[in-house]
Amino acid sequence: MLKQKFCTVFLFLIITLIAAPVVLSSETPETGTDVSLSLSNLAVPEEIGKVQERFTGNTARTVIQIQDVHAQATAQQNIAAILERLCTVFGIEKAALEGAWVSTSLPKSHAIPTSREKQLLAGTLLEDDRISGPAYAAIMSPEPITLVGIEDETSYEKNRALFLDHLGKAKEIDGKLQTYGASLQESLKSTWGPELLSFGDAFGKFRETSDLGKFFPILLKTAAAQGAASSDLAQITLVRDIMALEKSFEKERLEKEIKQVIKKYKNRPWTLEELIRGGKIPSEELGLYPEIKKLTLLYKMRDQISLQDLTSQIETLTGRILGKLVRTPEENALWKKNERFYLARRILLLQATPADIKTYESEKLVLQSELANAGLSEALSLSLDFYELVKKRDEIFFDRLVNDPSLAGNVAIVTGGFHTDGLSQRFRDAGISYITITPEFGGTPMNEKIYNERMKENPNAGNGKRNRSTFPVPRSPFPASASADGQTLSELRNAIAWIDERFSEALQVLFQTKDVRKASKVFEGQTVSVSKAEKITRLVAEKRLRRSGGPGIVDISAFRESEFMTLTRSEQRETVQQLMEQAHRAEQKAMLVSSISVLQGMLSDPRSETRVKEILARGDVLALVQDVPLEEVPEILLVPRGIERFEVQNINQLLSETPKFQQIARKWPFAIMKEGYQSDRYVVLTEQPVSLILYRIIALNPNLYQAAKNPEFLKLLQDLVTEALAQEASRKAA
Repeated sequence: MLKQKFCTVFLFLIITLIAAPVVLSSETPETGTDVSLSLSNLAVPEEIGKVQERFTGNTARTVIQIQDVHAQATAQQNIAAILERLCTVFGIEKAALEGAWVSTSLPKSHAIPTSREKQLLAGTLLEDDRISGPAYAAIMSPEPITLVGIEDETSYEKNRALFLDHLGKAKEIDGKLQTYGASLQESLKSTWGPELLSFGDAFGKFRETSDLGKFFPILLKTAAAQGAASSDLAQITLVRDIMALEKSFEKERLEKEIKQVIKKYKNRPWTLEELIRGGKIPSEELGLYPEIKKLTLLYKMRDQISLQDLTSQIETLTGRILGKLVRTPEENALWKKNERFYLARRILLLQATPADIKTYESEKLVLQSELANAGLSEALSLSLDFYELVKKRDEIFFDRLVNDPSLAGNVAIVTGGFHTDGLSQRFRDAGISYITITPEFGGTPMNEKIYNERMKENPNAGNGKRNRSTFPVPRSPFPASASADGQTLSELRNAIAWIDERFSEALQVLFQTKDVRKASKVFEGQTVSVSKAEKITRLVAEKRLRRSGGPGIVDISAFRESEFMTLTRSEQRETVQQLMEQAHRAEQKAMLVSSISVLQGMLSDPRSETRVKEILARGDVLALVQDVPLEEVPEILLVPRGIERFEVQNINQLLSETPKFQQIARKWPFAIMKEGYQSDRYVVLTEQPVSLILYRIIALNPNLYQAAKNPEFLKLLQDLVTEALAQEASRKAA
C-alpha cells in the first residue's frame, strides 16, 4: 500500500557538483556548429529541481512533466525557472496547464521592458499566490512562453465544488481520524513485539515523507538481519548498486576534474550532466577524468530506475520482512489494519495518489466497514466522488496533449502529482517519451491556509476581481504533505485569462506610488488612490511631462547624471538625501556581495557593525564568500537569516559558477564591495562603512546604477552620502 511517490528518491552524494549550470543564465551561449542538444539529455540544476524519472518511448515527441506544488512560493519560483530554461535552452515555448481552459502568452505583460519594478510586482504576486510559476515565467522570460489550459471548465468546476464541500467538513473529518488513529496506535503498542514496532516506525516515517534515502538502508539492514532475500529484486539491487557507486567517489578529485572540464565549456548553457549525456565531451577526453567517467556510469544506472517497479519491489521486500517479524495472527492483522488506516487517511484528506485509489478497490469491503465504525462513511463517499472527477480530468488532459494541434511536438505540462502519476502510465502505454521533474521546494509543505483561501475566491469575469465566500477556512490539525505527489486540484481557476490586463494596470500603480501593496490591491481588482504628485512623478519619468522648478530640482525616479552634474554641491547633497530617503522607504530587497574577510576587517569600526545590523533588520541580503575558517567568523555574520555564505574561492566563482547565488541574483539587485575587484558589469564599492548604506541607494535605482560604474562619479556619490550622514548626525545632536 505504498504511495508511489518519492519526493527525495535518492540522496546522491555528488548531486550538488554535477547539476550546476556551467554559465550564468544571462550570458549568451557561444555560437558555432555545435550549439544544440537533444531534449532527451535534459538535466535540471539541483538548485531548482530534480529529474525523478525518464522513459524513452517509440514516438518522436517528449513530454516534460513538471509536478506542481500548489501555494508554495519556492516551488513556484523554481517551476518558473525550469520553464524559462526549457524555453531558452531547449526551445520549448508551450506549457500545458492544469486549472485553466484558455491559451495565452500574456503578451502585454511580457512586452513590458524588464525593470526592478516589474520584477518586484511579479515576485510579490507569486509569493502571495496571486500568480503561479508558469504565469511568472510567461511574464518575465526573455522569450515568449505560451500557456495552454487543458481543463474542461465544467469538470474543473464540479471538482472544485466537491473540494469546497469537503473543506467545510474538514474539521469533523480530522477529528474522527485522530480518534480512530489514536485507538489504533494503542493497539499496536500493546500487541507488536519490539522488532516489529521498530520496523513499523521506520516504515511509517517513509510512508509519510517518501524519503527513500533514509529508509532504504534500514530496509536492507532489516532484510539481512531477518534473512529476507532481495537478490531477485532487480530495482532493489539497482538502487543498492547506485548507493555503493556514490560512496566510491573521491569528492576532492571529482571537484578538480569538474573545474577542468567546465573551463572548456564555460560559454555553453548546459549542465555537466547534459554535456556528458549529449556526447559533447569526446570519449577520449572523458578517459582523462576517472571520477567523471563514474558519473557517466551513474547516469546510465539512474536511467534504469522505474518508480512503479521500485515501489512494487519495496512492497515485496517489506512483505518478506514482515513474514519474518510477525509472530502471531494478531500482529499480522494489526499491520494490515494500520496500513488500511493510512490509506484511508490519505484518501479522506485528499492526499492520495492513483496507486492509493487502485489499492482501495482491493480493500474496499473491509475498509468501508472500518470507516463506518469510525463514523467516516459519508466523508469516504465525498472523497471518492472527488477522486472520480480527478481521474476523469486525467483523461481530458491526456486527450488534449495527444490530439490538440497546438500541443504537438515537445511540450511541458504542469500538473499536481496525482495527475503526473496517472499521465505517466498513459504515456508509457502510448509509447510517448517523458521526463518527470519535481521542483525544489525546500521540504516545506504547501501553504494550506492560502491554498484554501484561493480555492474559495470567485474571480469576477468582468474585471478579474476576486470575492471571497463567507464561510471560514478550517485549519487541519494534520500537517500538510511536503510532497508534490498528492496534489490534485490547481487553485489557478483560469486566472491566466485576466492576468494580462491586471498586471499592466498594477505595474502602472507601482511606478506611480512605489508601493507594491497598492499595486497588489489593483491586481486583485481593488481600487486604490494615487495622488496627483505621484502621477506627475511618473509622467516626468516617462518624459511625457517636464517638471518645472528651479535648477535644484531633480526627479529621483528618473535620475540623469548629466542634470545631476550641473547642480551645486549643496543641491547635489540635497538630491542624495532624497535618494537615501527613497531607498529607506522602498520595500524591495537589495543585496550586497562581498566576503567574510572584508566584513571581518570592517567590523572593528562600530559604524560597520551598526549598519550590518540595519541591513539584516531591513531584510536585505549579504551574499558572502566564505574565505575564512568557520570558527573565525564573527558572531554577527553567523545569523541564520539575511546572510548567505558560499564556500567558493572568490567573487568571480560566486558570480559565474554558483547556481544558488545566480537564483538569488535574479530576484534582488546587488552591488559588490571588494577593494581591487574589476568589473564593467557591476558597481564595485570600497571597503568603508559608507558602502553599507550606499549599496542600497545604487542597487534600487537603475539609472544611478549605470552612472555609478564610473569610478569618479562613484567617489563623488560616496562623499555626498558621507556629508549627508554627517549633517543628519549634527541635527540629531543639536
